[in-house]
Amino acid sequence: MIHYCPTNTSMDVVWFNHGVSQCFMDTVAMGTIGGFMLIFGTLQLIMYLRHATEIDTQRIRKSRLYNFQLFLLLLMPLLTAARFVLEGFIFDGAQVYGFMILSIVVALFAYPFSVVLLVKERYYQLPSVPTRGHGLVLLIFWTLVFIVQNIAFVNLNYHDAWFRLETLRDKVEFGMFVARYAITMLLFVIGLKAPGITSTQFTEDYQNLVQSQENQSTFSNAWTKMRTLLPFLWPKKDTFLQFRVVFCFLLLIAGRFINVYVQIYNKKIVDSLTEKPTVFRWDWILLYVGFKFLQGGGTGSMGLLNNLRSFLWIRIQQYTTREIELELFRHLHSLSLRWHLNRKTGEVLRVMDRGTDSINNLLNYILFSITPTIVDILIAVVFFITAFNWWFGFIVFLTMTLYIGK
Repeated sequence: MIHYCPTNTSMDVVWFNHGVSQCFMDTVAMGTIGGFMLIFGTLQLIMYLRHATEIDTQRIRKSRLYNFQLFLLLLMPLLTAARFVLEGFIFDGAQVYGFMILSIVVALFAYPFSVVLLVKERYYQLPSVPTRGHGLVLLIFWTLVFIVQNIAFVNLNYHDAWFRLETLRDKVEFGMFVARYAITMLLFVIGLKAPGITSTQFTEDYQNLVQSQENQSTFSNAWTKMRTLLPFLWPKKDTFLQFRVVFCFLLLIAGRFINVYVQIYNKKIVDSLTEKPTVFRWDWILLYVGFKFLQGGGTGSMGLLNNLRSFLWIRIQQYTTREIELELFRHLHSLSLRWHLNRKTGEVLRVMDRGTDSINNLLNYILFSITPTIVDILIAVVFFITAFNWWFGFIVFLTMTLYIGK
C-alpha cells in the first residue's frame, strides 16, 4: 500500500524538524501549479482553437533563444522524472509516496502543456491588439515554478534536508535543485523577453497606426476631432431632442452652482452653533437638505439633477448611436468590392460595435466628467478670490493646473 506522506509526517503537520515537510510543500506547490494550468491554460487553449488565426510564416523570425526556451520546458519534466526514480527506487530507503506521484503527474502535464501554449502564441494570433509579449497564463506559470524553487530556502535548517551535503544522496539532490533553480530562473527571464513573439508579427496596418500615433501629440488636431464628433450630439431633425440637449446642459450648470451652495450653507449651519444666544436655524437646514437632495451623495452622482439628466440623455444617446452607425454604413458602402472581399464580415461588424460604443463613452466622458470638473475648478477659483483674496484663488488655480498637467 502506498502512503501519501512518510510515516513520520502528514499533511496536518506543516512545520517539522525546523522546516516545512516535503510532503506538504510539494502537495501545495504542485497542486497550485497543476490546477492553474488545468483551468486557465485550458481556457487560453480553447480561445486559440476557436478564435485565433494563423500568422504568415514569413513574418516569424527564427530565434535560437526561442528554441532554447522550448528545450528548457521539455527538460524540466525529465528532471522531475529522474528525481522520482532516484527517490522512489534507487536511493537507500527509497519508497514511493503519494505526493511524489502527484509531483510527477503535474510536471508531466504542466510543462508539455505550456509548450503547446507557447507554440500557439508564436504561430497564431487572437483577434485583438497584437501583443509584444507572452500571454498572462504562461507568465504566471513561469513565475509560480520559480517561486516554488525559492521556497526551498525556507528549509535551510531542516534536519533531514539535503543542504547539509553529508551523503551522496544529499549531493545528488543538491545538484538537481541547482539545475531546477537555474532552469526556472531562465524560463522566467526569457519569458519576459518573449523571443518567440517579435514585433514582426504585427500587421502592417497596426504598425502604421502605432508609428503615426507615436509621431503625433495626444492633443494634436483636438479641435478637428471634436468638430467631427459634436454634430452627432445635436439632433438636427428633431426639435424635441434639441430641447432635451439644452435642458440637460442647464441641469449640468445648475449642478455646478448647487455644489457651491451646499458648502456655503454647511458653513452657515456650523457657524450658527457658535453664536450667542444659540438659534436653531431650521430655514438653513431645510435649504441645505434641499440642495443636498439635488446634489446627491458625497460624489454628487446620485442626486435628483444627475438622475434626471441621465434619464433625459438616454434618447439623445440613442440618437447619437443611430447616427454614428448610419455614417459608418455609408462609409462601408462607399468602399470598393476588393476591400470587402479581403475582410471578414463578422470582424467588421464587431469593430463597428466597439467603435460606436467607444465614441459614446468618449462623448459622455467629455461632457459629464471632464467639462464639469473644469467648471468646478473655475467656480472654486472665482469663489476663493471673492470670498478671500486673489492669492487663494491663484493657489487653487495653480494646484489644479499642475495636477491636471501631471
